[in-house]
Amino acid sequence: MLLRSGARGLPAQAAAAASWRGLQAAIPRCARAVASSAPSRASGGSSSSSSSNNPSLAFPCIDANEARTARLLARQGPDIEDPSAASGSASSDDGPEPSYTNVVSGYKTYHHDAPLELDYGGELPSFDIAYETWGTLNSDRSNAILLHTGLSASSHAASHPENTTKGWWEDFIGPGKAIDSNKYFVICTNVIGSCYGSTGPSSPHPLDPEGKPWATRFPIISVFDMVRAQFLLLDHLGIDRLYASMGSSMGGMQSIAATHLYPQRVQKLISISGSARANPSSIALRFAQRSVLMADPNWNRGFYYDEGRLPPHTGMKLARQIATITYRSGPEWEQRFGRERRRGSADAEDELAPALCPDFLIETYLDHQGEQFCLKYDANSLIYVSKAMDLFDMSQDSLASLEKRREKNRLARQKEEDDQTAAPASSEPDDSSLTASAATSTSTGGAGKRRRQHIQTLSSPSAHTYLDSLAEGLRSLSDHPTLIIGAQSDILFPIDQQRELAECLRRNGNTEVRYYEIDAPHGHDSFLIDVANVGGAIKGFLD
Repeated sequence: MLLRSGARGLPAQAAAAASWRGLQAAIPRCARAVASSAPSRASGGSSSSSSSNNPSLAFPCIDANEARTARLLARQGPDIEDPSAASGSASSDDGPEPSYTNVVSGYKTYHHDAPLELDYGGELPSFDIAYETWGTLNSDRSNAILLHTGLSASSHAASHPENTTKGWWEDFIGPGKAIDSNKYFVICTNVIGSCYGSTGPSSPHPLDPEGKPWATRFPIISVFDMVRAQFLLLDHLGIDRLYASMGSSMGGMQSIAATHLYPQRVQKLISISGSARANPSSIALRFAQRSVLMADPNWNRGFYYDEGRLPPHTGMKLARQIATITYRSGPEWEQRFGRERRRGSADAEDELAPALCPDFLIETYLDHQGEQFCLKYDANSLIYVSKAMDLFDMSQDSLASLEKRREKNRLARQKEEDDQTAAPASSEPDDSSLTASAATSTSTGGAGKRRRQHIQTLSSPSAHTYLDSLAEGLRSLSDHPTLIIGAQSDILFPIDQQRELAECLRRNGNTEVRYYEIDAPHGHDSFLIDVANVGGAIKGFLD
């Protein structure tokens, strides 16, 4: 079903550009002051430039980066901004911007004091999960919704008495809203590997004699590992079965993984702008982000936490600029910015002379997004969590390979155990096994249940090469009412991925799949912005 967005009525290009100019004109002001106070640097250090007829170029973006480095050097040590204690970024006045609010206080912490075995080898000896809740758990504990987050989001999805700051899904959660806190008990966690209260690379290594952070000693994690940790939290809360597992972006991946790993513990599934497998184009985009980040000398192979070292803020800024390109869309930017360039003030008629630093309004927008983010999220967390997204693949071939790896790891650990009385690892099958047999056993729907024949509707030829394996891997989701929402303008999780997810579930006999396409121009971030359509679809599905 196609949902038409009211966002087609975006402000006219001129009005939007003028509004953005009001913000961007203030951004480079201090940087231009720095440039004007150092003319030799702005002119390339040449004393002959003053006699040339060619205007000298200033580089306020480079000056701003150097100024940020100087500020960090002056504050180096424990006073450097901690991502988990940073304030949220403000939304601009000219257009809808998601609020990636960082946690200051108000979240709860669950500490798991036993090892968590990981898909790709190794373990976390113990771990913390930060989480927040809205609403009240009913007497039979049947109204719980687990909300999974995107890559860089905290557990603070919405405001509450313990933290009144607006959350990243503020307009979706609360009394009478799409996710009605008068009806449902909503739980949102910060995933392991992140930096907003849950165990990640910036957390103290439990076996380090000096208590230094994990850094890149942190093991590779998967989306499945994130979900297993979340369900240990649910065990702690006494919640045996979720009314719904839901999420957007990477959260959509988690919601699919949760329903696959624990099919008997999830009643309904919601995936918004997610996918059942990371496609090559999104892997490439995230690889580019990690590459520019790791190329920052301050990254130091991940060991930048010691006093006297700086975080890789330049790499983080560039990585965020790349990410912003993937989160939004060309049509939106055409309407908001067009080819407008900077002016001296918001009401100035003439554009400034061309510059090599941010010049076009779209460039100033990307620069602003990078500046806002570069010190508000841990660089290693970005690397590890984005890699987990790349590794996600629900095709049966991938699941079988991953299960073989887990079994190999289990056997290796068993061999190393000193306690010879321990039961063999294979004697009690893990209820979160990825094997095909487990998936098949939970998806038959009973001998008497008759499946309606499905007619394939996918038109993408590329999907046909892996669709059979993907459908087989998703067989454990055959009996779950499912809501799938995608945005036609999304380039990070293209709409074809939402279509193939719906196609695979229907092919497996799931007759309770609701599928919606949104024509909002905001790209991947539509799930944060299009409250009317996304929220309306969620509310109708849950209620």
